[in-house]
Amino acid sequence: MRQALGKYRFDWKLTLMCLLLLPLLLRLGFWQLSREEEKRELQALYEERLQRLPVPLESLDAGSDLQYVPVSIQGRFDNSRYFLLDNRVHEGRVGYEAIVPFLSSSGLVVFVNRGWLPGTGDRQRLPVLDAVEGEVQLEGNVHVPLGSALRLGDTSPGPGWPKLVQEADSGAVLAELWGAEQGQVVFPWTVRLAAGSPAVLLRNWTVVNTGPEKHRAYAVQWFAMATALVLLYLYYSFVHRENPPVRESDDA
Repeated sequence: MRQALGKYRFDWKLTLMCLLLLPLLLRLGFWQLSREEEKRELQALYEERLQRLPVPLESLDAGSDLQYVPVSIQGRFDNSRYFLLDNRVHEGRVGYEAIVPFLSSSGLVVFVNRGWLPGTGDRQRLPVLDAVEGEVQLEGNVHVPLGSALRLGDTSPGPGWPKLVQEADSGAVLAELWGAEQGQVVFPWTVRLAAGSPAVLLRNWTVVNTGPEKHRAYAVQWFAMATALVLLYLYYSFVHRENPPVRESDDA
């Protein structure tokens, strides 16, 4: 069947659909490109700050940009009351991240992420964390959350210790669950232990969950869909099919 290029035929339904979908597809494509740039800047920031020497945690300005800043702190762990960050997967195995309160020699309360430990396979039987006794000198990096965590189901931790939590980024929230005394100063973010630091477990943290190159691939997909939408609109608006030949009746 032949197809011919005809005059433009306005179809309000087709035009409306294109006007609604095209800006959305383009916006999603540019948004993915912006996310790619954000991830690249975040990776560069991490690598730059990783080269710095640790500074005493007490010397930091809590209101400044502290993401990935290397710090050192001296004090003792509260081994009796700690948190297990739920749904942490390593190499296909489900486990937890251990968040332990740390009382610095200056009186500052810091919630230290010791790293990942495997689950027991029974949700009713939580893993036991090895205690670290006595005063220790720790080194790590400040972890500032990049966004709100996804919460699944009831997020209220039950009674007793350890407490199972769905997110553990805010020092203030953890301090309230921990039972900080009035007047105690709490560091606003968690600190992830550095390799070789006392008490460190498996360090399986990633700087970004999705690599920058994936965002570029997603952007290409959205732009390709936008291009296809325009081409289909032009096809159905300008190209029309010739009328099919009329078949003679069998009674003729």
